[in-house]
Amino acid sequence: MGCPVKPKTIETIIVILFEISFIVLAIRAVNIDDIPRMKIAITAFFLTMIPYVAERLLRISLPIGIKSAIPFALFVHTAAGIMRWYWELSGFYYDKIAHVVSGFALGLVIFASFLTFIQYTDYGRDMQRRSVLFWTALITFMFALFWEFEEMSIDSVMLTTYSGGVYDSIGDMIGNIAGIIVCLYVAKRWIDSVPPEKSISTLLGKDE
Repeated sequence: MGCPVKPKTIETIIVILFEISFIVLAIRAVNIDDIPRMKIAITAFFLTMIPYVAERLLRISLPIGIKSAIPFALFVHTAAGIMRWYWELSGFYYDKIAHVVSGFALGLVIFASFLTFIQYTDYGRDMQRRSVLFWTALITFMFALFWEFEEMSIDSVMLTTYSGGVYDSIGDMIGNIAGIIVCLYVAKRWIDSVPPEKSISTLLGKDE
């Protein structure tokens, strides 16, 4: 029998596929003369690398799923603009589903940031487990709320249509909240897997 494929290897393959997709999307954006979204695709390509750089610099290993959730969230929004899915799939509430994904991914990033904070600071080590979940939810929610106001500000200055109005923003926030709830469920499962006598920063592990 062959050796089973490790979850980390599967995640790496998924991330590589997303990276290839960002290159394809950037080329597609150039072909349709959508230079702003080409820049977004290129930015998404490099943002996907940040967790790997962080792991290398901090000598940690992020929980499985975080590194693939980031490009997934970037992809659903980047591709939606370039491929016009926002408009063509509007009847399927694509934009709201995309916000569920982004709320989930952003929440995992904030959660991982707290784990790093706990591991490398004295103050962080005193944080209660419930506090980590609470602040993860609150900060993710505030980020999402800020972005909705930012979209409206961009529209008023640049005369664009990133925001579909108040009702669209409310729908986006409902999607974000749903994503945050899923994130909290996953984060709590991870936290509960750590014995009470150990710090939850052990979820980061050590990059071996």
